[in-house]
Amino acid sequence: MASIVNYFSLTYPLKREQFQRFCADNFASLAYLKQATLSDWTEEPENIRRLQDHALKNFTRKLNDLWKILAREFVEQVQQTPDRFPVLPVPNAFIVPGGSFQIYFYWDSYWINKGLLFSNMNISVRHILENLASVVQYHGFIPNSGSVQLSRRSDPPLFIQMVADYYEATGNKTFLDQMVQWMDQEMLWWRTNRTVDVKLPSGSQYQMYQYRALSSCPRPENYLTDLSNGVNGTREPDFIWSSIASACESGLDFSTRWFAYNGKYAGTKYSIQTNNIVPVDLNVYMAWNFVTLASFYEILGKTRKADRYRKQHKELRRAIDEVFWSDLDGAWFDYDLEGRKLRRRFYASNIFPLLLGGYSSRTTEKVQQYLLNSGALSFKGSIISLPLILSVCEKSDRRSLFYWFVKCSATGGIPVSLSNGSHEQWDFPNGWPPLIHLFVESLRLSNDKKLVQIGEQVAWKFIRTAYNGLVNPSKGMPSACWEKYDVRYDDGRPGAGGEYPVQQGFGWTNGVLLDLIHKFSIKRDQRHQLVFKRKLPLFFIKLNEG
Repeated sequence: MASIVNYFSLTYPLKREQFQRFCADNFASLAYLKQATLSDWTEEPENIRRLQDHALKNFTRKLNDLWKILAREFVEQVQQTPDRFPVLPVPNAFIVPGGSFQIYFYWDSYWINKGLLFSNMNISVRHILENLASVVQYHGFIPNSGSVQLSRRSDPPLFIQMVADYYEATGNKTFLDQMVQWMDQEMLWWRTNRTVDVKLPSGSQYQMYQYRALSSCPRPENYLTDLSNGVNGTREPDFIWSSIASACESGLDFSTRWFAYNGKYAGTKYSIQTNNIVPVDLNVYMAWNFVTLASFYEILGKTRKADRYRKQHKELRRAIDEVFWSDLDGAWFDYDLEGRKLRRRFYASNIFPLLLGGYSSRTTEKVQQYLLNSGALSFKGSIISLPLILSVCEKSDRRSLFYWFVKCSATGGIPVSLSNGSHEQWDFPNGWPPLIHLFVESLRLSNDKKLVQIGEQVAWKFIRTAYNGLVNPSKGMPSACWEKYDVRYDDGRPGAGGEYPVQQGFGWTNGVLLDLIHKFSIKRDQRHQLVFKRKLPLFFIKLNEG
């Protein structure tokens, strides 16, 4: 009764302090998470022992230690009375991203699991996969995170690839058989809820996928900003609000990738139009999932289902190349449904179809030229370009030009985009570990020698800046593993922009770093001498002085 009296005694307009006092008096503030102990964590797993470089070994030890700090599980009361908490509980421990993100997140888990596998923590990975399977069982799909307020939108669909990584590491066929029904269910959800027919000017038509969250109101986590964007935007509020949620579903919240390029409010959230865009990356993930599921069903001896998924892969693979590929540019671009044209700007996802493999040398050479001409590899200080190098070097020197071009340019990795001035966190100059990883993997899986070389250089540039941020931070900066970095620099400084302060922790950064170190140092069985905060090579300095 007292709480009812308190409610009716509230005065309007409501003041923040008054409302906070009312909430404190009437609602219990209960923790729903606690620190978890991971039974398979060890101080120095085998992969760390195999490293020869002392600095690299010390770095990976620090990254491995972060798993203990980021491990969580739900308290008993959440498991017993889940309807009283703003989260969906899962049965096992998990890794949180860190900072203000204190819950499990969907696509973060893809890179977290890769890092855990590096740390030989197969049990923890299996537990996370069981958690995600339980989420599919409850929702029919995997939402953005375990937070109830984020449960009406998904995330980039990488659950199947997580299972593939675990199976590759363990060969656990029994577990694969247990998981396959939930992988099937997730694919059914995407086919049912996120397909769109794309009709090209040529008359050809393809069924493809897009991020398209069903939302007709502002996000609860950012209500006032969304309300303003919807009311003052270039389209109907419902379209703006749905497109905002769809951008969140993409994982890239926010980027000029989802905004209008021209017209009123171009390049701002007021012109967001995610629901009019067919994205390259999502369709690559789906094609990747189809072919992976086909392989799983072959392993399990279920050839009819394998054939069905292989057919879906083939159809979507063809659509990716027909709809997104620009032979003129040498890249794959998002498609504008309304304008019926490609959105020709640089984003890291422009080369993600290389993840699917099987492209000709003609295609990979065009991609190589696109990257060199785009400016994405050369954006720090004075812009260095391939034509500039060629103009000042003798023909006899040009054999090594490609190496120097890659070596001497972008210092901290690869930016998400080249859109400068939007102040959105998924734009230049920020480099995000998950996209850097996918970018590097795309190049590595291209089987083109020069593209692989670019990928390796980008990987080591990112490893170097992350090392400096954690082990050797600049004066005035905390020692941290950040969620994003300013890739104009190699001193480990974090990125900026967006709706919240930059976070440290950080789950996916940890996983990306450990996986890249595994691929480019351990798997290649070679010593990679890390040089931190090194000076620019004399070759580069002379070019810029000239």
